[in-house]
Parts: sequence; C-alpha cells; structure tokens
Amino acid sequence: MNPLRSIALLPALLLASSLLVGCGDREGDGHDHAKEEAHGKDDGHGHGEESPSGASFKAGKGVIVTEETKKLLGIEVVDVSERKLPNQVRFTVQVFGEKHHHLLNPEDHTGCDVHGSGFVSTNTAVILKSGQAVELFKNTNVPLGGVVLSVQKALALGESEIVIGVSNATATLTVGEFVPARISLPREEAVPVIPQTALLRTTEGTFVYAVNGDAYFRTAVKVGAEAEGWVEIADGLLAGDAVVTKPVQTLWLIELRATKGGGHSH
Repeated sequence: MNPLRSIALLPALLLASSLLVGCGDREGDGHDHAKEEAHGKDDGHGHGEESPSGASFKAGKGVIVTEETKKLLGIEVVDVSERKLPNQVRFTVQVFGEKHHHLLNPEDHTGCDVHGSGFVSTNTAVILKSGQAVELFKNTNVPLGGVVLSVQKALALGESEIVIGVSNATATLTVGEFVPARISLPREEAVPVIPQTALLRTTEGTFVYAVNGDAYFRTAVKVGAEAEGWVEIADGLLAGDAVVTKPVQTLWLIELRATKGGGHSH
C-alpha cells in the first residue's frame, strides 16, 4: 500500500478499532459469553445488532451503528437519483509531434501544432468521430483543448486508434510523453447516478454501503460514466435506493476489523 495512503487511513482505522469491540483480546477464548447471551448474540462472535462500543457488524446485515455514533462519524446518506450524465471516454494520448505513420487530411489539423494518439476499445470507437472536442490533463487544473482528427480502423487486438490535434501546445507538451485525455459526449437519457464519494474501490471490486434497515450493507456495483462529481450505476442499485456518501472508508474499516482484524476468519 502507498505509504501516504496508509497515513491518510490511519485516523479512520484507529477510530474504527476504538468503536468496534467484542472481538478484542480477552482472557479465555476471546469472548464474553455472558454478554453474548444477554444481548441475544446469534453469530458466536459478539457481532450482534447492539454493541456497547456503538459500532458492530453482522454478516448478511452489514455495519450497525448507534445514533450517537452516526453523529460522531458524520454519516451522510443520499438517494440514488437520475441525471443526464455525459458519457466520458477516457484514454491516454502519446504525443508524437507533427508527423505520424497515418496520412491525415491536411484540413483536419489546420491550426494544430501538436499531434498525439491513443487507443480505445472498438465498441467505444464507434461513437467517436473527427471534430469532437478532446481535453488533455497535464499537471494542471486547466485542461488543454484538442480535437479528434481521425478514428482509425480496428486493430487485431480489438482496439482503435484515435488521432488528435492540439493548438498552441508546443511549449507544454513534449514529443513521446503520455498524457491523460477525455472526450465528453452529451447523452439524452437520464441514468441512475450517485456521488463519486459513495464508491468504495477495493481489490475485490467496486462497492457502496447501501442502507439496509438500521444497517449499512456493502453492495457490489457496476459503474459506467463518471462526470461532474457523479458516477453512473449500471448495475447493483435502483433509483430510490439510499447509499452512504461519508465516511465510506470508515465503515469499511469497521467491517474489516470485525471480519479479519479481530482474530477470526468468517
């Protein structure tokens, strides 16, 4: 894990560890069976619906926190809504200068002093065409404006090459460098969306914490376009479902602490 990311997650991990007890180190077998019986624990590990610490986890139900702990964590919830989110195509452009192995129509790159190309899937390439605006992002909050010069035929690997031109960029872009690029396409139909802050991206997949009664259940989702702070949900949620937008990482750490960090393997 990136050291900086580890430092950033440390406060949340400490908070999660302090909130979640019941699987901590104790004498004997690690459980307080008297409390488990008193609270009706049903999973044998003290992960019931109530916890004196204010946070617990129950398999099949999710992370459960008391009202006081919700305020302490600053939990925020929003409903899945629908928006006409632009369809954004993201790829990486390699700058190659004025000449390339493709013979372009001179009219296509009038005013462009820097050229580059990148690759997208063949399925994505069918919605792209010459003349569409391209944004390049190179260490600046203000993107460089470019234009699609041509969309080449599909290659053997199932990809198509997109050739672009950028004006007045010789002092900014260097031949041979790779630069992130984005093409934004308007879309007429509304799609289900959630704030990007609600996403939890892990090595196991992409998830959200959906409201499940009085708990927050980690739910796998398939995402689509991302734009303007929102992300399209292609599968896993429906309009009207409610998800946590803050603090997603803390809920995840509480769940990890309960399932992997407390000395048990569920």
